[in-house]
Amino acid sequence: MKHIGLDLRFQDGYDMEVAGGVVRYARSKSDWILRGQGPWFSFKEDLSECDGLIARIESKEEAKEVRGYRIPVVDIASAVRLPTLAQVHNDDHLTGKRAGSYLKGLGIEHFGYCSAEGLIWAKERLRGYQEEVQREIFHFSRPLGWWRALYGDDEELGRWLTSLPKPIALFCCNDLSALKVQQQLKHLSIAIPDECVILGVDNEQLVCELANPSISSIQIQCSEIGYQASRLLDELLAGTVEGAVRRVIEPGALVERESTRLVSENDEHVSKALLLIKARATGGLTASDVASHATICRRALEIRFQKILGSTIWKEITKAKLNHATILLKHTTDSIEQISEACGFGSIHRFYTLFKRTYRTTPQGYRNREQGRKQG
Repeated sequence: MKHIGLDLRFQDGYDMEVAGGVVRYARSKSDWILRGQGPWFSFKEDLSECDGLIARIESKEEAKEVRGYRIPVVDIASAVRLPTLAQVHNDDHLTGKRAGSYLKGLGIEHFGYCSAEGLIWAKERLRGYQEEVQREIFHFSRPLGWWRALYGDDEELGRWLTSLPKPIALFCCNDLSALKVQQQLKHLSIAIPDECVILGVDNEQLVCELANPSISSIQIQCSEIGYQASRLLDELLAGTVEGAVRRVIEPGALVERESTRLVSENDEHVSKALLLIKARATGGLTASDVASHATICRRALEIRFQKILGSTIWKEITKAKLNHATILLKHTTDSIEQISEACGFGSIHRFYTLFKRTYRTTPQGYRNREQGRKQG
């Protein structure tokens, strides 16, 4: 039997989902026994007695400690890089590029970045972000532990946020830093998203959904990281690979919430309507629902939509649904049927018809084209 250690802290959703991926792989291995600290594992104080180890390593000191066990180790954090350390982690450079592309598309002129000091993954996200926006980036950096202390000393952060040109787009290196920024902005009465939009990473559902306003975030495929880390550890144990093998996992979709739902129209009723459409288009939203939310009769709202946007309520709902479909086609492996249902289309035939009319290709053709671009 092979005893596989998990050196994870289980302090956030990242660890829990990575562990879920490890469990998924372990189920296919009759000779694997998982050991670690957590609700799913038998506690084993001395992980050095294991045959292999999957660890979240956040410093060079931790890396040296686990290497002292003299067993194969796979890191899933990418906080440090050492010539002997095997790693499976998120593609942080691509994550930064996606953040930059999305925030640029909001039409904002100024950009900022909140970083975890001295960590490779935070630096890589900044590098991708800079490459994409091609503008000056206002930068605020503190150690990861400082960001985790949500109610600590925020005076310097407050002064920095106050000094920034407005409106500004802030890309935060993870959701905890985004939450700390959001709390400070509210304390300073800086409007979100009108004066400052916030985008995080990890898509920690409780953090993002319970925040007020809720926080947009880029999904990390943590379960896949755990699964592929287990596969790499298996290869290291079998001797089919050796050394500092590094494999990266593409991030998932960007989940848009209130912190980036910027609507520039001056008409109060149209702005209310568009915010609702962005938030709930895929949930069976109707034109009558939108008019009711905008506190105006449907006919009057249709006239305003036509005058200001050159569109109709139905067309704007459909556009939002199709836009969400393109994100799922690019960044997930969900079937076309699953995507059609997730985006709120009544039937897959209707989804195909509207998609082809808008993008001049089928959903599968769009997926093939976009995935081909990424591979190229």
